[in-house]
Amino acid sequence: MFVSYKYADSSVRQFINSGYRTTARDYVDVISRIFDRTDRFYFRGEDDGEDLSEYDYKTIERKLADRMFYTSVTIVLISPRMFENVREIEQWIPWEISYSLKNKTRSDGSSNMNAILAVVLPDRNGSYDYAMYSDGRRTFVREKAFFEIILANMFNRRGVDHFEDRYGNPMYVHGNSYIALARWSDFRSNPEHYIDLALRNRGEWDRFDIVKRIDERWVS
Repeated sequence: MFVSYKYADSSVRQFINSGYRTTARDYVDVISRIFDRTDRFYFRGEDDGEDLSEYDYKTIERKLADRMFYTSVTIVLISPRMFENVREIEQWIPWEISYSLKNKTRSDGSSNMNAILAVVLPDRNGSYDYAMYSDGRRTFVREKAFFEIILANMFNRRGVDHFEDRYGNPMYVHGNSYIALARWSDFRSNPEHYIDLALRNRGEWDRFDIVKRIDERWVS
């Protein structure tokens, strides 16, 4: 399992009595502890405090690829300020998602496309509305909160009608998007359920129109 996220984004809900500023990285630590209790998944992300910024782009790319190659699931944490003020193709989260979606071959083996689960973190007010909201019966996605490589792989099941609300926000239904989606609170209460939803989509990958490359025209 690999987790893709914006390390220093502190626009997320703060942990009570933590004594320090909570960032997206702290949520990764929670995920790591959750799956430390099971032998079903092995966390292959970087250790807390490990800093890759001192390396050049190609070295970072190689180190990330080494970690992701032997994984079957990628969790991407959606946070309010995960975007950088550069083109999407120049940001690490989109690159990690793109790499996760590819079939890879090396001299020591091969790695198939990962299942991907997008988990929306609560903002500082504990709300998820910046990215997704419910009208009581249905869930809708605010597209501006997501990278284009994510949106390109949501609402992409072939032969399925995808509905929008009156503001143009697409309706999310499990199984109609290759990238599965969950709120942090729901994921936290039943993590393996949401991992299994993503893995089910991976098992039916040929029923989706999957986009694996980042389009150079996309901007964050």
